[in-house]
Amino acid sequence: MHEVSLARALWRQVEAEMSRHAGRRLLAMDVAIGAFSGIEAESLEFALRLLARESDCPDAEVRIRTEPLTMVCTACGREFAPEGFQLACPACGSAETDPIAGTDLRLESLDVETDNAETHSPR
Repeated sequence: MHEVSLARALWRQVEAEMSRHAGRRLLAMDVAIGAFSGIEAESLEFALRLLARESDCPDAEVRIRTEPLTMVCTACGREFAPEGFQLACPACGSAETDPIAGTDLRLESLDVETDNAETHSPR
């Protein structure tokens, strides 16, 4: 269950960002998981919720979005979403394609308590 170690790594990012917002409370975090990342979304969410409960932000919401796989053809430059395991370019038929989205894990943003509700991107 590598999702636990991934959740810990994400939580370290959250803690680092929250240290810049001393005295504020984390309301929610937005995480993107690539459809072809090999990460089980429910397990990651469960682990993140456990880490949140053990923190100063036990009620922080965990919002996970699945990012679909997107490929680009190196022969003709077309970007496409493959259907099933058909990774060849639908425009020119080339098998020379590379993934450009949908393979990673990202902490996208944090909602941090302020005088006015604020969303902060950790990038």
